[in-house]
Amino acid sequence: MKIVNMTALSIPDVARLEAECFQHPWPQDSIEECFQNPAYYFFVAKDDGNNVVGYIATYIVRDEAFVENVCVTESARRQGIGRALVERAIENCKVNGASFLSLEVRRSNTAAIGLYTAFDFEIEGTRKKYYSDPEEDALIMTCHFEQAKMWTPFGDAEFGFLD
Repeated sequence: MKIVNMTALSIPDVARLEAECFQHPWPQDSIEECFQNPAYYFFVAKDDGNNVVGYIATYIVRDEAFVENVCVTESARRQGIGRALVERAIENCKVNGASFLSLEVRRSNTAAIGLYTAFDFEIEGTRKKYYSDPEEDALIMTCHFEQAKMWTPFGDAEFGFLD
């Protein structure tokens, strides 16, 4: 298994994963549109046969990063693929100057919450009735990075404290 930058050739595979994993999947044209946006970063997990078995999409605006979607095909779950995708996304966010990575997760999705907690994501809030089919609250989870950068009108600036 390997985690690689997604190419346009993988868009149909990602659309297939979306349809397999979610009741309200992103349509392929939405994936294509996001893929063309330079604020979005897509990584795919490929098995030994070079098949796409998982993906993660994040976007970064200034120093803020967000997970848009992450999924792994059912037959490849519980093999560390989700963990590898989240780890790759975190590395990319840090390299691109993000001070945190945030996401929403169903309150009942204990497996995902456990995964995110292992990466030091903390629950920072709730979005009431965020999900449908079934209706459910989302937990807002955020991982803050040690070396934060702050956007200013004069460019990016590291911030700290003076003694």
